[in-house]
Amino acid sequence: MNNLRLYALALRLYPASFRARYADEMLNTARHEYARSSNPLRYTASLAADTLRGALREHLRTASPTRPGYVAAFALFFSFLLLAVSVVNQQILRRAADRTPAFLAHLISSPQPDAQSESIRAKIVSELLTGPKQEISSPNWLSSTIPFTVVYDASGHAIAGNATYHGALPQPPHGIFNTIQSRREFHVTWQPAWPIRVALVGHTLPNGGFVLAGQSLIVSESREIRFHSLLLWIWAFAMLACCAIVLFARKHTSNATP
Repeated sequence: MNNLRLYALALRLYPASFRARYADEMLNTARHEYARSSNPLRYTASLAADTLRGALREHLRTASPTRPGYVAAFALFFSFLLLAVSVVNQQILRRAADRTPAFLAHLISSPQPDAQSESIRAKIVSELLTGPKQEISSPNWLSSTIPFTVVYDASGHAIAGNATYHGALPQPPHGIFNTIQSRREFHVTWQPAWPIRVALVGHTLPNGGFVLAGQSLIVSESREIRFHSLLLWIWAFAMLACCAIVLFARKHTSNATP
């Protein structure tokens, strides 16, 4: 009979209105079925499963989406959903900014196995490193997606490249080269001075040197800011709608009360 006492307690999982109408009848039915059962343990397990399913079904049937608890749960869920979308979008944009620099760094650091392909690769690399130089502190470069590549010797000193920083080849902190040497490839955000922010990708070279390729982050970060602003407006509108639903429900309830 202890199982029936537990069942009586389990009936509290049902909504109060449902318990007031059916609890006694359900308890009497369970008592009769338990007495007739040839396997009380199996019947108890079946009764527990039915109780959980029934309680959940009744709560869903009687739930009102305008109740403050449900509205608060939706508001919390929606806020976390928008936060997750924001984080994912941020990662997508950041990786997109790395894509071209990673390709260029890999191209320069990976000689081809056959002579013809290596000749083509060497020609492209030569044009990259000796082409027109971009001043990475200039507003024009910062607001573009034009990449740059710079080659460094084994000690981390710039040798050649198609970019300048205040008139000289860019020279990032030496710690970057130590990290590249240990990992063979390194992705980092380099900020030599505000507002310069560069998506930088580094590779080791077969001769012990290094290659760095970079691209301005201003464009992707501007897109990120616009997307975050859109999400903020969506969130604010949703929260106002939730408040309006709760206020309307309370007003309707108070008017319906005699």
